[in-house]
Amino acid sequence: MYFFGRIWKVIINFSFSAILLITFGVILSAAWLFRFLEPATFPSYFDSLWYTMVTSTTVGYGDYYPTSIAGRIFAMVFFLYGIMTLTVFIGKIQQMLSDYKRLKEEGKLDYKRDGHVIFIGFGKKTAIAIKEVKSSNSKMPIVLIDSKLDKNPYNEDYVFFINGNPAEDETLLKANLPVADRVFIFSDEAIENDLAADGTTALIALGVEDLSNEYSVNMHTTVEIRKASHKPRFKHANVERFVYSYESVGLLIARECLHSGSATLLNDLLSNDRGSDWHQIKAKKEWKTYKDAAEGVFSSGATLIAVNDDLDVATKAKSPLPIDATLTIVCSETTILNFK
Repeated sequence: MYFFGRIWKVIINFSFSAILLITFGVILSAAWLFRFLEPATFPSYFDSLWYTMVTSTTVGYGDYYPTSIAGRIFAMVFFLYGIMTLTVFIGKIQQMLSDYKRLKEEGKLDYKRDGHVIFIGFGKKTAIAIKEVKSSNSKMPIVLIDSKLDKNPYNEDYVFFINGNPAEDETLLKANLPVADRVFIFSDEAIENDLAADGTTALIALGVEDLSNEYSVNMHTTVEIRKASHKPRFKHANVERFVYSYESVGLLIARECLHSGSATLLNDLLSNDRGSDWHQIKAKKEWKTYKDAAEGVFSSGATLIAVNDDLDVATKAKSPLPIDATLTIVCSETTILNFK
């Protein structure tokens, strides 16, 4: 038993590749030896290989079995070593799967796919954004980057998690940033000072821009900042969109004060709880002017809100649509199918 114990300790410390080679080597060699010892019992090499596999997995169909003394002696030896080797092999596979799951939950694996969106910084606003995105498009791949989380706060198939400093290239590359669709940078809720928080956001945005230039990609970046006055500090970061975390709430309350019902309207537009949601479509070729687009969208059961970034649609009714214009419309999930 001591001898077998020593062998077991040596084998379980082998790498997966070594155990894989040993396992197949033992099975193939044993199959050949069974065939050599009892050619009448095992008419072909496949028959002996079948017997070896069935025996090593402890299934034991009983359709083949050795009958000679030599064959049975070798079978007893194979029972010990063959089953032991296969057990170690299966254990290694289970260990690898367990390690993979643990590393993925801890955010230590690289994201390999493309076309995803990257959310940088986890907090209450990030959680709301992820929930809203997934409620509208459950298949949208999201990669969350955060340095403070110990593990993924979501189901592993819901959001992919990267643990690391988002200001470092290594972390951004683990999130496969060069082939991402968009990047959203949230203000760090743990930083109380507005200037420090926006400074941290700017540093991350600059890192995203530098890496984008290095890989020659035009990354669409949106950032959350505390104060609109800090916006000029981002001029070198090539940020496309800004969200003002504090001013937005103040402006919304001001609108409600001036125009009762504005808050409800805007909240309904921001969420799809009422059945309608924002969608973006490409203008049809037959729509030549703003008026054509507005009437075409309305006839299909939707409302035209903007053309590209332009909200002033009505006063430009006779103006030609920009080439490859993107239309922002409001409609239900059923109505949007009319534009597919």
